Amino acid sequence: MVNQLELSPIYQINQKDISNHLQNIIFPKTDICTVEELFFRNNSQVLFNYENNILELEKSGIVSFDTYFNAFSVDTWKEYTKVRSIEVTLKLKGSFKINIYNIDKLDETKTLLSQKIINNKKLEEITVLDNFDISAYTGMIYLEIEALENMCQMSAGYFSTFTESDPNIKLAVVICTYKREGYVYKNMELLTRYLLEQNGCENKLEVFIIDNGNTLEQFNSHIIHLIPNKNAGGSGGFARGMLEVLKQQNKFSHIILMDDDILFEPAILERIWNFLSVTNQKNICLGSSMLRLDKKYIQHEKGAYWNRDKGFVAVKPNIDLRKLTATLFNEIDEHIDYSAWWLFCFPVNAIKAHGLPYPFFIRMDDVEFCKRIEHKIIILNGICVWHEPFENKKSPLIEYYYFRNSMIFNCLYFYESFSKIKAIKWFLKPLFKELFCYRYETAESILKATIDFLQGPDALVANKPEDKHKEVSKVTEKTAKNSELPFIYSKYITSLEKSENKLHRFVRLITFNGHLLPNGFFFKDDTFTDKGYSIVPAWNGRPLNVFRAKKVLYYNLQTQEGFIVKFSRIRFFKALIYGLWLALVMLIKLPELKKLYITSLPKLTSQSFWEKYLEIEPK
Repeated sequence: MVNQLELSPIYQINQKDISNHLQNIIFPKTDICTVEELFFRNNSQVLFNYENNILELEKSGIVSFDTYFNAFSVDTWKEYTKVRSIEVTLKLKGSFKINIYNIDKLDETKTLLSQKIINNKKLEEITVLDNFDISAYTGMIYLEIEALENMCQMSAGYFSTFTESDPNIKLAVVICTYKREGYVYKNMELLTRYLLEQNGCENKLEVFIIDNGNTLEQFNSHIIHLIPNKNAGGSGGFARGMLEVLKQQNKFSHIILMDDDILFEPAILERIWNFLSVTNQKNICLGSSMLRLDKKYIQHEKGAYWNRDKGFVAVKPNIDLRKLTATLFNEIDEHIDYSAWWLFCFPVNAIKAHGLPYPFFIRMDDVEFCKRIEHKIIILNGICVWHEPFENKKSPLIEYYYFRNSMIFNCLYFYESFSKIKAIKWFLKPLFKELFCYRYETAESILKATIDFLQGPDALVANKPEDKHKEVSKVTEKTAKNSELPFIYSKYITSLEKSENKLHRFVRLITFNGHLLPNGFFFKDDTFTDKGYSIVPAWNGRPLNVFRAKKVLYYNLQTQEGFIVKFSRIRFFKALIYGLWLALVMLIKLPELKKLYITSLPKLTSQSFWEKYLEIEPK
């Protein structure tokens, strides 16, 4: 349903008023993303020319920009900025009908805000919405163009405002990397080509690459700074970046932290700058959604919150952003505790007031920092990165850092509720699951994480961080393309669909998922039948899937890699007994540990600590 609206001029504009860009219309790029439905929707009379970066329309060709990257998020701009009126400018050639709509994010009702007939004989800019008051609207505003003749073109467009902007906004983009040269060089090439070469960009942002691996070469740019650094993980790399920014004596207003292994559209950095230049809130933070690198239209999360019983809870996971309904759903603001540091923007003053990252090495530093500064975090549609799916990254190493650091985090911020019983359940429950699944390496990493947590905050930084990382990295589940157990898709599907009744579950649990069963109850090792080895998803496998199998192939269908685990009573009971012993130690030591972690927080997040820890020589 489309409602129509009579429009009249709202404001008288003086010649001295300057139009400030809010968001440019973004087109797909072959070296970033070619999922066109994220950028525009079109009929068969439209072709996007990738070589020339231009939309080509024949007569009756229609292009709609009610999309993830190109619709204007009215509610967010109204609530968190001073913007109350907008303009829309397009670069067009030919004869067009231009419709501009408002669409409600809940009931999807469309209202026609403006319609113009335009005839441009050459490719040039024209304002199609002039100083329009957005105060009465919610949801999204977007434009739709229809060609009224053949050989029409559109090459650019943008939303702008006459709202006064803050001239003191400048961004420091901090990228922490460790021996991922390919990712860094590619992202810097994209950033330079699509953004940094623009006039005036040096007044908006500079880039600091913190090289923990000391493997990168200097960049031929006066606004890309390469900083060699001691390898203290992501926490140490981002801390070093923050220290470098602080040295600049108020040159920068905000910091953007970015992972090294992401893909991103450089235009989003300009959108962040535009938003901050008109914001009405001093302590606002801008996060980013994570989209999957293998399915670039699927959103992994739009921020997350921390559940003190379950851990991470993603907001708006696994939605298909090609669909209008999903894009509108994404407009609904939800509470989030943090936005991950694949891309996160915050005021420099937050460091001065609250300190630097906690020395976790990797994992949980973003969660802890956001919790500590307690700033409002918002995530606009179109502000995102593409990242490798996390099911491809699960490993004993990652589990070690997650469990050690999450227990520290719970001590710091859930002092009362993180009781002895909850602390024991926090590591024993996943320990049992990994043991039941024959993933003894991961179980041993959980035990190691618990041991190191119980040693307190001083032990966390007592040794060289890279030495601890090397020690923990020795426990691995080695994946391979061709394992000794062949991958058979039907066995994989059987595993996914497997279910059990109450009696079967009871028998499985009282026998510790088969670890108390005699050998005669187990299937033969290597047969292809249902009674042979099991094939289980590498991500989120279930104990039921491995029950009574002697060998299991954990397989990642995306990467087509897998690793084999083998049933072992000795490893099971050794880890189980050790886990129960650690539970007893936890009962005794937890109250004192919580006090130690809390009292040491100011020291471990201070500038003096990090300068010493990173061995930064004073200048």
